[in-house]
Amino acid sequence: MDGTLLAKGGAVIQPLNKEVLLDWQKRGKKLVLATGRLDLAIMPFIHELGITMPVISCNGALVRDFQKNEILMKSDISYDLLGQVIELVRGFGVDYHVYTTERIVGPTVTGKIAGFVEANKTLPENERVPLTVTEDVVGEIVRSGEFALKVLVISDDADKRVAVREALAQLPLSVMASGTTLIDIMNVGIDKAHGLAYLDEAGWLDLETTIAFGDNENDIGMIELAKMGVAMENSIPETLAIADFVAGHHDTGGLGQFLLDFEK
Repeated sequence: MDGTLLAKGGAVIQPLNKEVLLDWQKRGKKLVLATGRLDLAIMPFIHELGITMPVISCNGALVRDFQKNEILMKSDISYDLLGQVIELVRGFGVDYHVYTTERIVGPTVTGKIAGFVEANKTLPENERVPLTVTEDVVGEIVRSGEFALKVLVISDDADKRVAVREALAQLPLSVMASGTTLIDIMNVGIDKAHGLAYLDEAGWLDLETTIAFGDNENDIGMIELAKMGVAMENSIPETLAIADFVAGHHDTGGLGQFLLDFEK
């Protein structure tokens, strides 16, 4: 999504990308969104693109079919492990949110939650992001019986981000960056490739005819797994190094232009 499909700022689909992808689906081709975001937080984009395939979200921790409103696959973090992660993160004094199958929960109206609070003021009811702000994040999730899929850490301090990742390395987790200031924390072994492999095994798609686009650390596994892996021009060096091809910058519709050129 960010740095690939969306224009700078992550609020709108780049126009050429939208045009090409709508036509792509109109001609009977499949389109899967794979994002680090919670799927419930990208409903405007799902509707705008008319997505009918299952959506991979939380970096592969969740696959949901919105046509049937059915969770097809999830990898939820145990409550004990979630408590350990939150205690560790709080010790570094960094902002954090938890993504569940039902909502985003955080201790303060900051970071991504602050943006969603503002967006919810103008979004239609069926596209508003479900949010809960509480100091007792773990207790709230445990009492609700919800499934915690991902913890997002947000910090502008590069040294703190390094320290958090080093500390998390002691726990059975999958830890990766989805943006410059972001650390994504899921169950061990979980990434977008996990979600993509599930869709292949369940017959939703064929990896041998799949093109995967991405730009950041959380896209690397998926780009490696697909038959054709494409990194955006604006990708981090690690993503560029493993890609089969490089598309143009996300702000200029590099994804859409790549598909147009690919089909010539």
